Amino acid sequence: MHRSQGRFACMVRYSLLLILLCISSHILTAQVQVSGRVLNDENGEPLSNASVYINNTTIGAVTNDKGEYVLRGILPGQYEMIVSHVGYDIIVHPISAGRESMRITFRQVPKAKEMRDILVVTTSQRKKWLEIMRINFLGQTSAADKCRILNEDEIFFERTDSKEAIKAYSEVPLVIENKELGYIVHFELQEFFYDAIGGQTRFYGFSRYEELKDDPEGPARKYQRARSRNYKGSTLHFYHALLDNVLEKEGFSIYITLPARGKDSILRKTPSMVADEKTAASNEKQEPRLAIPAAPRDILFYDSVRAMRYLAWNGILTVRFKEDPYYKTSLRNKVFIEGNLPTGFQASIRLLQKPAYIDNNGIFLNPLSVQYSGFWVYEKLANMMPINYRPGSN
Repeated sequence: MHRSQGRFACMVRYSLLLILLCISSHILTAQVQVSGRVLNDENGEPLSNASVYINNTTIGAVTNDKGEYVLRGILPGQYEMIVSHVGYDIIVHPISAGRESMRITFRQVPKAKEMRDILVVTTSQRKKWLEIMRINFLGQTSAADKCRILNEDEIFFERTDSKEAIKAYSEVPLVIENKELGYIVHFELQEFFYDAIGGQTRFYGFSRYEELKDDPEGPARKYQRARSRNYKGSTLHFYHALLDNVLEKEGFSIYITLPARGKDSILRKTPSMVADEKTAASNEKQEPRLAIPAAPRDILFYDSVRAMRYLAWNGILTVRFKEDPYYKTSLRNKVFIEGNLPTGFQASIRLLQKPAYIDNNGIFLNPLSVQYSGFWVYEKLANMMPINYRPGSN
């Protein structure tokens, strides 16, 4: 009798444990939806065919004839909602998704005619500039080789102060077909800039990802494998690992690099850090430098006022990854790979804005607050992933 009761009690505890695990799992993976309408701000009429999406994700919808939309499958966190319609100003609306669904109505303002200094170029010049843009916008990896901008005619070039610089934009979303990772990317290009003399490239905009529908049953296995390989060692992988405090487990190590004379002030744990970047850059070239091993707690902090985490450090953050990214081989025959190691790679992050606020998905509040060098320089649009991607997901 005693033995039977013991077995029964054990079974009860096991059942309760399973129930608790199921409840915890449900809470952790609870998803909410955002719904609402998009209206013309001038007359209150519904806007159909407006694109409403969570920036840098696969979550999006197009409004119906009543201007209605529904976004499903949103995990708790902070996001940017984007509302886009040709002929109207883009709406960028920050949201904080909790456990309750939300309803939001947007009123879009018709776009005022903007006087941009558009360059009229010859066919041969345009062809040359488009090729330069593809390399510096899509990248030079195997994924970039399998990418196509389907509406290149919508790219316009603007006048710049230098003959060696290229500046471009688009009035409508660029549609990029990525046959390596299995995505159609809709990219609202706000600006692309390339400077041949300074060797600088920057572009920014808003993106929405769709599955490339090769297979009606879902993403082909080849895409799933490619996405998993592409994720490993990416900036998205690094920030996910940093935020989850699993850098070492995920194969990353970090170091604070700065001039030797600054070794006594390597880390400064305050959001009000101010540094003279020009002086720092000059010192780095002229003086010996130290690379001091660091931990997540040395660079990642929490701002209780803004209820947000941020990155802050002095000098440069050097990141090493112990494995070779899958596109490393495709780069070897094209360029000298900066940051290449016998096994794995090395990249660096310089803070252009201190502190640099980052959300729970690994996205910076100001995308231009960081500058990369080393291997991550080659991570262009073709190798970027939606922020709601996780290993094991589609």
